[in-house]
Amino acid sequence: MNISRRNLLAAGGNSAIISVASAAYLTVNHSATAEAVLDRRTTSDTLGADARRAMIDIFRTKDPTAVDRYFAESFVQHDPNLADGLAGMKSFAAEIASSPAADITIYRTLVDGDFVLLHSKYQGVGRYAGPAIAFDLFRFKDGKIVEHWGGQEHEAPPNLSGRTQVDGPTEVLDREKTEANRTLVRTYRETVMVSLRFDRIEEFIEGAHYAQHASQIGDGIARLRDRIASVAKEGGQLHLTPRRFLADGNFVLVLSEGDLPSGPTALYDLFRVQNGKIVEHWDVLAPIPPRDQWKNSNGPF
Repeated sequence: MNISRRNLLAAGGNSAIISVASAAYLTVNHSATAEAVLDRRTTSDTLGADARRAMIDIFRTKDPTAVDRYFAESFVQHDPNLADGLAGMKSFAAEIASSPAADITIYRTLVDGDFVLLHSKYQGVGRYAGPAIAFDLFRFKDGKIVEHWGGQEHEAPPNLSGRTQVDGPTEVLDREKTEANRTLVRTYRETVMVSLRFDRIEEFIEGAHYAQHASQIGDGIARLRDRIASVAKEGGQLHLTPRRFLADGNFVLVLSEGDLPSGPTALYDLFRVQNGKIVEHWDVLAPIPPRDQWKNSNGPF
């Protein structure tokens, strides 16, 4: 509806006409905004569904041809344990297809622009020597996967608070708070875990309701501090360099490069935010093999 406010005022400033035109103007613009949001959400839903279907077709259906359907010819692999390109991905899919008990359970799907994160459990795959908890991060372009980062660790028993590495809320909420939540987690990571200002933890974490899914820590800030203190007591240091922040509503993933007592590590930390505070945490600490053992030269970050 092409009605300019200037022309309406020049026509005599009839308040009724202006009121009707203003309402129409706002309705048109509100509809356009709503359609744009819907288009983004639809695109996000499509990318999330494609990422899930790709992994299900590879792990559960055991269909190696899924690589051609979902991955681009220019595909780049960052998981140091997998060979680069389509050939590397096809080799991995063939390995899964030859494992009768192979399967995947996907617990969480987050979408941030062209990036999709899956939080899953792998089962029945020989190379992992038992069930493995995994974070898979995909980048899409023109509807196909062009890049992948991934980290896995062995499934562990429930932690001190009885929580597993995958249970807890899965629904993405508060999408209008995505950027605020990303900023909160980024500031927490850089302040507390990089600058080691542990005295400021309460600014970011809701201590009374902090649910912890990391296998070696229980709920609450006190146990988090105890774990950090035990690492320091053993003479270890926590040198972390955040590499990526992915956010979707109330969930934020941080991918960090870590120099830990156990050696070089890719840390996948997933946080849930509620009312401006971090209230829940899941993680995977994936050891980075020595450079001469990498299956590709792209680097894990």
